Amino acid sequence: MRTSSLLVALAAACLLAGAASADPIGPDDCSTCQGASFELLYEPTPIAPNGTTTYEITLRIDTSGYTGDGTRIGEVAFKVSPDLTSVTLLDAPGGFGEWTEVLGGINANGCQANANNGFACTSSTNDAVATVPDGTYEWLFQIEVPSGQDLFTAMFQGSVKARFLDETGAKTGDLVSENITLQVVPEPGTALLLGVGLLALRRRAGA
Repeated sequence: MRTSSLLVALAAACLLAGAASADPIGPDDCSTCQGASFELLYEPTPIAPNGTTTYEITLRIDTSGYTGDGTRIGEVAFKVSPDLTSVTLLDAPGGFGEWTEVLGGINANGCQANANNGFACTSSTNDAVATVPDGTYEWLFQIEVPSGQDLFTAMFQGSVKARFLDETGAKTGDLVSENITLQVVPEPGTALLLGVGLLALRRRAGA
């Protein structure tokens, strides 16, 4: 009986660990996503609290279901705080050297530096990266926010934007502009340990 209770507890813990992964927006519940889906994740522990506070933010876009007539993603942007001190792109499709990051959002013409307070944006002119429809792409950012300022962690408090481009480099289809929930990056080690424990208990129960 005790073993069964432990099995139930561990199973619930595994489910909770799985629930820590981001719940994407799109493709069906997103009016501007055009068949793609978006996730926005963060590491909850600040990296360097020293006057400002630094976080890592991952934007993930699954383009496998993209239904528009674009050929690539030209720009992406996100907002997870009312103000940013700086933004640094650490990784991106094709490598971070193929992208240019700015503090600002996106309009129909692309990234807008120093506009839309709190947004960070990155763009690429390389038509061979972030092609669509394809697989899943990730952008890894490091952002600084003023010390003591919280991130937008409430449901649908964050924002994500993206601009799809055609083969001439012009915007095509909707400018993606959606509210999104910022999610904690799941810890694979935790889920793995829980899974191993569950397997061990199952074997013990069957012995």
